[in-house]
Amino acid sequence: MNVSRFKQTNLIFGMFFMALLVGISSSNLYAQDYKETYNQALEAAQAKDLKTALTKFTTAATGAKAAGDKTVEQSSRKVIAQIEYNLGRASITANDFAGAIKHFDNGISNYPTYALNYLAKGTAYKKMNRNDDAIAEFAKTMEVAKAGQDTKTMRSAEEAIRGHFMFLASSAVSRNGGRATPADGTEALAHLQKMLQYVDVDSDVLYYTAVSQSAKEEYDAAVLSADQALGMHKGSKSDKAKIYFIKGESLLNIGNFASAKVAFENAVYGSFAASAKHYLETLAGTN
Repeated sequence: MNVSRFKQTNLIFGMFFMALLVGISSSNLYAQDYKETYNQALEAAQAKDLKTALTKFTTAATGAKAAGDKTVEQSSRKVIAQIEYNLGRASITANDFAGAIKHFDNGISNYPTYALNYLAKGTAYKKMNRNDDAIAEFAKTMEVAKAGQDTKTMRSAEEAIRGHFMFLASSAVSRNGGRATPADGTEALAHLQKMLQYVDVDSDVLYYTAVSQSAKEEYDAAVLSADQALGMHKGSKSDKAKIYFIKGESLLNIGNFASAKVAFENAVYGSFAASAKHYLETLAGTN
């Protein structure tokens, strides 16, 4: 072999070997640095310097992953999710909803099982009037929270879904001073049926079902729904009175005066007392 070519080959091999050593050395140094960065991140978090903590936890997570340290990586990513939740909530307060969603998305990307980020993302969408997106996030929240046995967050997501659809249903049957049309009743029932794709039926759902059916002049069905609502009822006397009241009106409309009287007698409470008494006076002397 040509001596000059041999020297050139050795030089190239030597340069490659040195580059490899430098790479290994840098990797080892990086792997050692992530623990120190993790400790710095903890200090920043304790000092409530969330932005610094976020940067350092992100660096620590990357370094821990490179070093195969799953414990530090997962711990870092979990705290990242918590920090992003807090930063996102602050953005919502500042009406920066798009910025808030970016925070929640990064939190979800780092630690997908932290349910609060889905819940807060749904809240941000709701504030943007992106209701379909909001409901999808609340539904995802319930799924993630259930898997993680986070009953509090799951309940919050369920209440958000119920609140949305119950508002739409109640608004529909409250038009014209509470004199809802059959079309209003149909609209309200559609909202309730959509809600039941995500949550279980309860007394309130059955009450508004009865009101909607009454608006559609489906009085027999309304009485049945009211009875089911009463069977599930666990709330206040005022809530119970309103169920008896719609039952009484429905019975009155089908000519069952005796049963209507009983229903109205149970409706004499709170805001329904005056109207129930009026019906009782009207029904006095009827069979």
